[in-house]
Amino acid sequence: MQRVLVYRRKFLPRSETFIYEQLLGHQAVKPIVLTRQRPFNRKQFPYSPVYVRKRLAGLSTWLRKKKVKCLHARFGPAGLELLPYARKTKLPLITSFHGFDATKRVKENPGYRRSLRRLFRRGKAFTVVSNHMKKRLIRLGCPAKKITLIRSGIDLRKFPMQPILPVNDGEYRLLSVGRLTEKKGMDTLVRAFARVRKEFPRAKLIIIGDGEWKPKLRRLIKKHKLGKRVVLKGAQPHREVQRQLGKCHVFVLACKTARSGDKEGIPNVLMEAMATGRPVISTYHSGIPELVVHKETGYLVPERSPTQLGKMINHVLDSQDEWNQMAARAREKVERNHNIDKQRAKLEDLYLRVMGKSASKKPAQG
Repeated sequence: MQRVLVYRRKFLPRSETFIYEQLLGHQAVKPIVLTRQRPFNRKQFPYSPVYVRKRLAGLSTWLRKKKVKCLHARFGPAGLELLPYARKTKLPLITSFHGFDATKRVKENPGYRRSLRRLFRRGKAFTVVSNHMKKRLIRLGCPAKKITLIRSGIDLRKFPMQPILPVNDGEYRLLSVGRLTEKKGMDTLVRAFARVRKEFPRAKLIIIGDGEWKPKLRRLIKKHKLGKRVVLKGAQPHREVQRQLGKCHVFVLACKTARSGDKEGIPNVLMEAMATGRPVISTYHSGIPELVVHKETGYLVPERSPTQLGKMINHVLDSQDEWNQMAARAREKVERNHNIDKQRAKLEDLYLRVMGKSASKKPAQG
């Protein structure tokens, strides 16, 4: 088994299931994790080995001792941190971009943007989660031939298709899941829901997640007199997210470009909702339209438009006859393009290629 070092400064934020899932189940390589601080969320992400080095000094010797054959940096800044050690050890370096590292950080930090050109020149390979992000990297100076599209994936066994629960007495249940930050657009969703309540007074909105925008959302809920109709459940374990997906009728995620320039990749929770068989409503944002095709696998509205989002939610709640067909097409799309087993196989093939090994099997498609 070839050893691959996977470097993530923090191992592992609750929202980064996509990184954890790609550590598991490899056939020809063994990922070992390096982080800069004591790991957290270990119950959610049990993995071994995880090594902690507060400083990277002496890393080259350590890499040789551990017989590492490939370096894999998660996020652009991590790629820049590993680049000197890749050069010193002559190990191939793969850097995965996920969102802020190709948008917000570039806009905020001209020095980082300049440094990326050095990383693109000297790094062996780069991965992106969407064609939208691939185009972004090319604009930043990355050679297209170095970029591999490896979509985020989910374990479909954890998200079986579930029949939608009947709607009793107009009590539609909407769900949204995400950190309470600007780019998740929860403020847009709350404002849109205030419009929905006029037509569906017994509808309920459940929001799972925590973050710095919670006080703002509380003020909006109070301003629009939404009271117990909007419930902020805070951060929840993944099992609870799965349970709430089964209980909801419609899933909504109103992502938008933050003023800092920060953008999403493609949120995994959209895949989870679609796999579960829930109609999804989202926005024309970043790579989301590659997953949610309007009126085919879900519904899309422009960013930052509570009016249009409210109208779309009303339309979907009024169109229960469309739900089952929409859900079936959405599930099929996730199975085809976002099955974690297929995407993990593509990553393993990339590891083997940059190490100069022949792939033991053809890369998965999709």
